[in-house]
Amino acid sequence: MILPILCVKCKNQPAETSAVEGRLKLCPKCFIEYFERRVKESVQKFHMFTHEERVAVAVSGGKDSGALLRSLKRAFPNLDIVALHINLGINGYSEHCESKVRELVKEECVELNVFKLSEEGFTIDDFRKTLYKNEVCSPCGIVKRHILDRMALEVGAKVLATGHNLDDILSTLLHTFFSGDFVQLVRLKPVLMPQHPYQTKKVKPLIKMSEFEDYQYALYTEIPIRELNCPHSIGTKSREGKKILESLSKGNPNFKYQTLSLFLKKLIPMIEDKVKQPNLMSCIRCGFPSSTEVCAYCKRVEMVKRVGKRA
Repeated sequence: MILPILCVKCKNQPAETSAVEGRLKLCPKCFIEYFERRVKESVQKFHMFTHEERVAVAVSGGKDSGALLRSLKRAFPNLDIVALHINLGINGYSEHCESKVRELVKEECVELNVFKLSEEGFTIDDFRKTLYKNEVCSPCGIVKRHILDRMALEVGAKVLATGHNLDDILSTLLHTFFSGDFVQLVRLKPVLMPQHPYQTKKVKPLIKMSEFEDYQYALYTEIPIRELNCPHSIGTKSREGKKILESLSKGNPNFKYQTLSLFLKKLIPMIEDKVKQPNLMSCIRCGFPSSTEVCAYCKRVEMVKRVGKRA
């Protein structure tokens, strides 16, 4: 008779999963406690926000942002949290995502603000008609960052928490490092302070949690998450980067955490003062931060609307 492996924490329940760091064998209850404790520790270690601040949480309908919202609500029950969701107008996908977000915030009793991109006169699908065609993720990222900053300011939140996890950070780290984009490399820090009155402080509470752990937490706490993948995400650089990470981690389970530690403790302090950040001005059209007279968001909006008029 083969006895089940017991949870290393409670020592009386069968272990069903492993925490990536330390390879701890845990039962579902202990894993949930482990996840929420790690998120709380990251918030406190990097001074992401105070108990007095209003924190906006970007929720997409996926496992990462769902895990972020639920774990923050449980780790900081008295925190003033407002959920922000952008309906990107992606056919057959965005309405599904919004429905999952509405389920989650109802369960968590959290205020929700939804912005429908169609109110701007275009959707993300419309970028398929522009020069971006099969690379819609690029303008989509620019659009989301701009709209989220706008939404956060409108609801009075100076802090914006996003669901970027360990795998997201490291896959982007690989791409930016080998492309020599050290400006963007520095922006991967767990806390990014605002450089303009219209910017919010960006924080990444899930920076030490892997994508697998986000999924496990969402599964064990029964978070309503989307069952569909974005039709524009197939073959993106982010997915390719994560495949490389998994390959590098096969012989060393702690590879991801070692790389993150090296990034935070060695690489960032070494290059941060040497990397010249662009001087920000106010966009002449929308007033939001830009390194040129017209910001990247306004340029993309002009492009997609111009193509739409010709169609």
